[in-house]
Amino acid sequence: MDLTELIAFQTVMREGTFSKAAEKLNYAQSTITNQIKRLEKELGLTLFYRNWEATLTPAGQRFAEQVDLLIHHWRYVGDIAKQLNEEEIGTLHIGVTETWADRHLPAILYEFRKYKPKITCEITVGNSAFLEECLQEEKITLALCSDSESSHHFVFEPLEQESVSLVIPADHPLANTQTVTIDELLSHLLIIGQSSCKYRFEVEKAFRVYEQEPLFYTINQLSLIPLYAERLNGIGIVPSSLHVDAEYTRLPFPALDHYLQIGILQPRHIKYNSGIQQLFVEEVRKYFKAHH
Repeated sequence: MDLTELIAFQTVMREGTFSKAAEKLNYAQSTITNQIKRLEKELGLTLFYRNWEATLTPAGQRFAEQVDLLIHHWRYVGDIAKQLNEEEIGTLHIGVTETWADRHLPAILYEFRKYKPKITCEITVGNSAFLEECLQEEKITLALCSDSESSHHFVFEPLEQESVSLVIPADHPLANTQTVTIDELLSHLLIIGQSSCKYRFEVEKAFRVYEQEPLFYTINQLSLIPLYAERLNGIGIVPSSLHVDAEYTRLPFPALDHYLQIGILQPRHIKYNSGIQQLFVEEVRKYFKAHH
């Protein structure tokens, strides 16, 4: 049994047919078939019924329950071997929200590089819902974002509370006010992040008790919201961790029920973090401990 056979089994199971698995892995279908045959011979089990769709046998179903753990353990052992036998190399695949990518991550990576200067880092920036999808698809192995509603699939370690701010341009009629009410916001154009943003969900709840609906312009790049608010004579609504130039008035968003929790989100099924990833997690914890 080797890692390629385990990945072939996992891919056939997920894709549903040998041909789709071969296309996914960029192999000939015969290669996938031979890998599954070798795996079945080594296990002494028949894992799939041989029909048009790759249907799991009862033994295959039981093996499927363990294959993710086996793959991650295999990679973990390989990572340890790499650390012991050669100069440490590898890639850290992480996701981060736009606000943290700007405000926190550069300082964390600066410290991380002191210990792992030869590690490649691939950074995916997006909102929390998008990063959760990336974790599920195994495009990243860790995300710095808000909590997931799927506690069955993820574990979450909170590190910081996130509030929501209004960003008001200098020439806007409300620029010199100390507070703004929901009633006042309803008469202005509001520039906000896309509907999948967790903070937008909290903002929308605040408007539900009003018969009049707010007028939202939606943009998926949060750093552009202040500019669009200025050019359109509107009011921006952003996470409070977003950097905003001093020329704008910044006020707390009224009537929020609670703060969002932002922290480290990881897949629950990964029992073994690589040494590289574990060190990065420790640097994240150290950073927030020092700054709070």
